[in-house]
Amino acid sequence: MKKIVVTGGAGLIGLEVCRQLCDMDYTVCLLDQEEQIDRVRLMLPKRLRLYSGSVLDCSSLRQAFKGCEIVIHLAAILGVHRSEKQRLKCIEINIEGTKNVLDCAVMSGMKKIVFASSSEVYGEPFENPITENNITQGKTLYAITKLAGEELCRAYAQFYPIEYTILRYFNCYGPRQTAQFVIPRFIKQVRGDMSPTLYGDGKQIRSYTYVSDTASATVLAAFSEKTNSEVINVGNGDQPISLIDLARLVIKLSGKQGKIVSEILNSFDGADRHESREIYARYCNATKVKKLLNWKPQISLEEGLKNVFNTEKIFDGWANVYDEYDEET
Repeated sequence: MKKIVVTGGAGLIGLEVCRQLCDMDYTVCLLDQEEQIDRVRLMLPKRLRLYSGSVLDCSSLRQAFKGCEIVIHLAAILGVHRSEKQRLKCIEINIEGTKNVLDCAVMSGMKKIVFASSSEVYGEPFENPITENNITQGKTLYAITKLAGEELCRAYAQFYPIEYTILRYFNCYGPRQTAQFVIPRFIKQVRGDMSPTLYGDGKQIRSYTYVSDTASATVLAAFSEKTNSEVINVGNGDQPISLIDLARLVIKLSGKQGKIVSEILNSFDGADRHESREIYARYCNATKVKKLLNWKPQISLEEGLKNVFNTEKIFDGWANVYDEYDEET
């Protein structure tokens, strides 16, 4: 039976990936920072092997990687605002950390790395839906670090006997996601009888993918030879939606129609990104992942939003100690 390690395994996607792997009876090692593990400890499958540490610490990586055949590398600094405020930390974790993961994977004799990239690498696309052949023109530091991570995977596979798959995630959401992201932020605001706030004109279009669907594509890719050396979009391109309509749907599902209306700010003051770095329309063409993995989203946007509504707690900020200032900005 294969032994697999998941970096960032206590995060939104990582936790669900670990659950699905455990349900398949694989031996699963979870590596994440202690603060993040503590936040979700009660939700972790009991048979998980837990390793506390950072991707910047090779000794932690070597310990967690021992005997593993595959690494699913999800650990990263997330969030546009967060990465722009901590540029050096973002570069260190997303680039140097990825290099450390690859170094330790090679030294451990691993066969494959699944690298979590992002739709941010496409920037503002010339056309939608986006295929994997679209030009990459990321507007943010986060996007640049993800592109660097992709190139590191290619470079190591060129020089060492390790396979890679690059997954470009499109706007994943789900229970226990921090309110730094739009869906939990809207839901948290509406729960508190506040208007969901929309930066800009609210006409920005995205496609949102529920976490169990993102995780299932990730798990399938880890075990498929068809995905070796491939870049694959992972997203629900069947339900693109504007922020205005997303806010209306959240209000409708809350049962507070007529009591709460959206607040369209027509500015980016206080947003997670500057207006010059906003993406106005970006959604996914998932033809490739459907063809290679026989995968398709199982959870509709409405069903997924209901699941997030049923989450007992939505965290305001990040778990990591070096993000304390994010609570104030």
